[in-house]
Amino acid sequence: MINAWNRRCYKKVDYFIIMQKIRPAFLGDKLKSIRLESGLTQTELGKRVGLSRRMVLHYEKYATNPPADKVALIAAALGVKIEALLKEIPASKKTNIDPKFARKLEKAKSLPLSDRQLLETMIDSLLKKNKKSRQ
Repeated sequence: MINAWNRRCYKKVDYFIIMQKIRPAFLGDKLKSIRLESGLTQTELGKRVGLSRRMVLHYEKYATNPPADKVALIAAALGVKIEALLKEIPASKKTNIDPKFARKLEKAKSLPLSDRQLLETMIDSLLKKNKKSRQ
């Protein structure tokens, strides 16, 4: 039986699913990028804005629609306009990862921990070898 309480819950779940699909203009990766460029830690930014480090982390990783007043405070603390937190990151600042390599790394997540550690060690060794050969 679906009562009024269940309908409200379903509406909230539907809203959450829709918001996840359309991803509003505010994206946490932009916040993180600007914060790092400013040389601030999550804790430092949180203190400037009056938020905990966990809340800053939440805005960077999970929040798709934080309160407008918080976005304004964060923008002011970072010394940027609000629009900077809403605009797309320029393509020049995005890393270009080979899609084939990215798919393999994604599949590697399902490996047992010991195998993932071995893979990480192998990658580190190859990177060190390559770095030495360039010098």
